[in-house]
Amino acid sequence: MASPHSTSLGEGRAQFEAAVRPVLPRLYRFCLALSGDRDRADDLFQNTLIKAYANAASFEGRSDLVVWICGIARHEHLEARRTEARRRGLFEQFVDACASAFGFGAEDERKSPEAQVIQNEHAGQLLACLQTLPEEFRTVVVLCDIEELGYDRVAEILGVPKGTVKSRHARGRARLRAAYEKLVAAKPEAPAREEEEST
Repeated sequence: MASPHSTSLGEGRAQFEAAVRPVLPRLYRFCLALSGDRDRADDLFQNTLIKAYANAASFEGRSDLVVWICGIARHEHLEARRTEARRRGLFEQFVDACASAFGFGAEDERKSPEAQVIQNEHAGQLLACLQTLPEEFRTVVVLCDIEELGYDRVAEILGVPKGTVKSRHARGRARLRAAYEKLVAAKPEAPAREEEEST
């Protein structure tokens, strides 16, 4: 007798949902175990089901449905981690580029723990400033400087002329620098506070 989890997924959405419904609790527990966070598990769970539905034709019942769909979940989880690591690396490159342009965090100084703390603080400040930019500028800065897409590709994505992308990129960077300098200027110096507290 064939296993209930070793059947065809059918050809329609209703058939697919009926076939996978018995394994959903196990799939969600697996997603939770992989991600260790309910929000991430929810995203992984949904992405897995979307990918499974898109690839339903490749499942012919020759393997256990739980094994097949959990394999998709694991692949999606690994891809998400790679993407997150890539974006984190690109953001660090973006911070380094801003560090050079804005004149903080010399390369040789970043090797010390104290300098690394300062560099992390700069990264947080830059991210906060980036969020304050108008959407049209923020989007272009993110696509050009963090995602490292060229002007032609960004223009295609946004559906605007290449010249518009160049203009928004330049203005976005200028606004980012102004916001960053304003934030730094408004922040009191820690040594000054310590001196005041000790007197």
